[in-house]
Parts: sequence; C-alpha cells; structure tokens
Amino acid sequence: MKYFIPFLLFFSFVAGISYADDITISADVDKQEASLDDQITLTITVSGNVSNIPQPDMPELKGFTAYSSGRSQNLSIINGQVSSSVSFTFILVPNSQGEYSLGPFSINYKGKAYSTELINIKVLPRGLQSSVPEEQNTQPQHGKELFIEAYVNKLRAYVNEQITLTFAVYQAVNLFDNPVYNPPSTTGFWLEDMPPQKKYYKVINGTKYLVTEIKTALFATGPGEFTIGQARLEAAVEDMNRFLSNNPFDDPFSMFKRGKSVILATDPIKVEIMPLPEQNKPLGFKGGVGNFDISVSADKNTVEENQPVSLKIKIKGKGNIKTVSSPVIPDIQDAKFYESGSSENISKDNYIVQGEKVFEKVIIPKKEGILTIGQIEYDYFDPVLKDYVKKKLDPVIISVSKSKEEPAEKTVSVPGVAKEDVELFKRDIAYIKMFSSGFGPRNNFLYRNRIFLLINILPLFILVFLYLYELRRAKFRTDVGYARSMRAKSSAAKRLKAAKKIMDKNMTKEFYTEIYKAVIEYIADKLNIPHPSITKDLLEHKLAEIEISREVTEKVRALFDACDMARFASAGFTKDDMHKTLKETEEIITLLERRI
Repeated sequence: MKYFIPFLLFFSFVAGISYADDITISADVDKQEASLDDQITLTITVSGNVSNIPQPDMPELKGFTAYSSGRSQNLSIINGQVSSSVSFTFILVPNSQGEYSLGPFSINYKGKAYSTELINIKVLPRGLQSSVPEEQNTQPQHGKELFIEAYVNKLRAYVNEQITLTFAVYQAVNLFDNPVYNPPSTTGFWLEDMPPQKKYYKVINGTKYLVTEIKTALFATGPGEFTIGQARLEAAVEDMNRFLSNNPFDDPFSMFKRGKSVILATDPIKVEIMPLPEQNKPLGFKGGVGNFDISVSADKNTVEENQPVSLKIKIKGKGNIKTVSSPVIPDIQDAKFYESGSSENISKDNYIVQGEKVFEKVIIPKKEGILTIGQIEYDYFDPVLKDYVKKKLDPVIISVSKSKEEPAEKTVSVPGVAKEDVELFKRDIAYIKMFSSGFGPRNNFLYRNRIFLLINILPLFILVFLYLYELRRAKFRTDVGYARSMRAKSSAAKRLKAAKKIMDKNMTKEFYTEIYKAVIEYIADKLNIPHPSITKDLLEHKLAEIEISREVTEKVRALFDACDMARFASAGFTKDDMHKTLKETEEIITLLERRI
C-alpha cells in the first residue's frame, strides 16, 4: 500500500503530460461544389492542450488560388490545464473546372505529425450554380450581392492609341471598411490613371446595385498580342447567415466580427496591338498618335542683331501628350537656336487623355535683315482616319535691325600724340614678367591633352550612367514582372544560404522545405506568377510553354518529388543526401537562369 500512492501520483503526472501534449487538426469547407466565378472558404482548426499551437503546413492547392483571410484563437484554462484552438481561414478562388482533392493539411509538433483527411471539391463551369438544397441556401436568389468585371473599350488598337480599361464593382450589400483593389498587370503598356471614380445605380435581374467604376488609360508601346492580367478585389461583406444563426452562448463576441471575407478576380483580357502602317509614313514622323493642332508664336517681330527672340510651338489635342515630340525647325543661316525646355498640361475630360505641350526655343539673329523661320511642319497618325496627317504653319517673319550698341573696343585719339607713341606708351606700362612661364610649343593644343579630355568626357559618362540607372529604377517601379524577374536569382540565393545553415544543424524537413521554396518561388518570379497560386503542375506547364528542355524539366520534377518525400518522411534522408540536393538545386537554378 505504501508504494501504491506514489505510483498513482506518478501515473497521473505522466497522463497529465500526455494529455497536455494532445493535438488535433481538422479542415472543412463551406461548400464542396462551386463554379468558376464563385469562391470557397477553407477553415483549418488546430486545437490542443498547449499554449503555443504551430502553424499548419499548406500543400499545393492544384486548381485554386489561395488567399489568407486571417485567423481566430480561443484560449481557456480549466483546473490548471491550458486548452486552446486556432482557426486559420483561407479563400480559395477556382482557376479551372474539374474535380480536385485538397490536403492533407498537417502540423508537426515535438517530432510527431498530425494531418487531416482529404477534402473533395468539384468546380463547375462559369455561371452554373452548385447543387445545394434549397432549404440550406438562405442567400437571396435574385443574384449575387457582390461581383466585379473588367473590360476595355476596344480589343484592337494601334501602337500608342488609347485603350480605356474599366474595372467595375457591383455592390448590393454593405461592405466593412474600404475594399482593396489590386490592379491587373499591364506589361507592355504606358498607364495613365483616369480619376475620378464614377458611381451610379443599376438594376440587374431585379437587384439594385451600386456600381463603382475605376478607369485606366493604356497606351501600347509596341505591336503584338498583349494580355491584361487579372484584377482583384478584397472585401469584407455582411454575412447574414452567420448573424441569423448566431448562438450568443457559443460565441458572445460574434456580433463584433468584421464580416465575411470575399476575394474576387476578373478574367484576363487579350488585346491585339497593330503596328503603325509604313505606307505614306512621313520622314518627319516621330510617333505621335491622336488628333492634334499646332500653333507657333514669337514674343517680338522686330529685334536687333545679337538679341534673343523667344519662340513657342504649341501642340494641342487628344492623345498621349507625354510622348509628343518637338517638330523640326529648318536650319536658318545667320541665326543660332537654343532649346529652352518644354511644358505640358494634361486633362482627362470624358476619360480621354488630352491637353497641350509647349516647346520653347530661343533664336539669336547674327545679321541684320529679314529672318524667316519655317515653314514648320508636324506629322502624326490619326487612328480614326487610319492615316498620317501633316499640319503646316506659315513661316514666322522677324525683322532684324543693326545693333545700336558701340563696339566693345574703340581707338582713342589723343591730341598732339601720334598713334605710334600711344602704342609704345602701352607697352611701357604693361606688366613685365621677370621669369619664364614655361609655355610649351605652339602646336601642343589643349584638345590633345589626355587629362583635359578625361575631365570633359567623364561628366558625359556619369550623365549616361545616371540616365540608364533612372530608367532601370522607373522600370522596377512600373513593371512588376521585370522587377520580380531581376530579383529572382538574389532571392533564391538567400534561401539557399538559409538552407545551408539549416543543413549544418541537421534539420532535414526544414532544409527540404527551404529548398522547395527557393526553386518554386524562383521560377514563379521569373515567369511573373503570383506566389499564392504556385503549383508544381502549373510551373511545369509554364516551363513547357517557354520551351525549356525536357531534361531540365525532369530535373525540376525530381527535385520537387524529393522535397515532398523529405517533408513527410524525413527520417530516410542523410546529411550526404542534403549536400547532394543543395548542389543539384544550384545547378538547376543556373540552367534556368540561362534559359528564362
């Protein structure tokens, strides 16, 4: 009996520890059938009697783009035991129709793996409704309460012709906070925002919607077929089902929730850009596309020689004003031209880019007489007429008179003193140099001095470098795909460096996870694929599209398979295997860097 009580205490302590470390994980979705224009809410719940619940591992979700929608946590302490549960919510947007299996979703805690069952999802064609029984579907049947669309005013246009992209939000339900608009990728276009937002009401199938339109002007920089990517809207809407079925005893704080998260995406838009015709193309054409008028004015019509005249050339009309170039002024003898800069004033009335651009030039006549400036011509392409237009201006006539100023050096006559005497006097009072200045020979011209040439050429190189550097920075700011592609190798190198440190600590699963992310995110950055939508099948399809060799693709697939196996069965991998995988990964990235 004396050993029974200590044994009982020891057994209770061990049982308490085992119970305290017990963890469960489950996953469910709000629907198992959805159409391509619908979305699915995935909830992963991890619960257990520990205070620090780990983050679940998300496998590749083939056929879906996943967006995190936040997390919620419950914590309770009963008889000294800490019990907590965390729910991770994701919004799944279908990419293609078919039947898919999601999961398993897993966590690893103290060397033990926990995972969920597979979830089967069926994705229907766009516009079809899921087969949910009517008594379970309490949403209104007159139409969707929130949806978006994106469209352009023309699917064919010329280079540098305006295409108006409209993103419209149809809202029949209250929104929490302000929705987040993620504009589409527009590689190959010059963008101009078109404020203000347009709002109006529209009735569709008996439902009254508040419509908000966001317009953007696009100007293609070259011919070809271009794709305007998906536009996305992230919002939180009222969830009347949750409110009506709410049990305040189960969740007393549910009234203060911020609504149901909704993420919507539009379809990509393909646009054909036609090159400007070569037929009848003027020699002086500089790329202006639109409908323009031109005028010229001088600040004075009469001027003395060697005095400046300010000339202003104004180009006004509809089109991409920022790309309008200055017309050429014919060369004029006995006059010098200087560029004085330009200014522009852009307006977007009726969502059409228009305005005026003024070029200022300074002209200095060098000889008296009649100075004729012109005839000035400006050529542009009119996409409505589908032909080139030449605008001509009458010459500007300026009368140049003799300068009234006296010459800078005059001969002074002194009474009673001969000219020779004056010159001798000037020499007598001139400064007398006592030592030789060490002048070189007369044929040693300054332009032959290397130091002189270097001093004069160096600023030019610096200016060119700064110009190219600013162009690169501007492209990084405006072209997301280019920025991701340029940073892909450095990002992968950082992950490989982190993987090497993890390998030294002999952490097999973490090592292969880092290797997997390094390669898959490198390819996604190179091909400008959003990280949340990355899948192995999608990447292999993209690699085939850009004609990556089968040998390289097989190496990538074998590496992904090894990473998947290591993440779920890490015990079978040694440090030598990790060394070999790290070397293969570096070789794969080097091969891809040469081909992408």
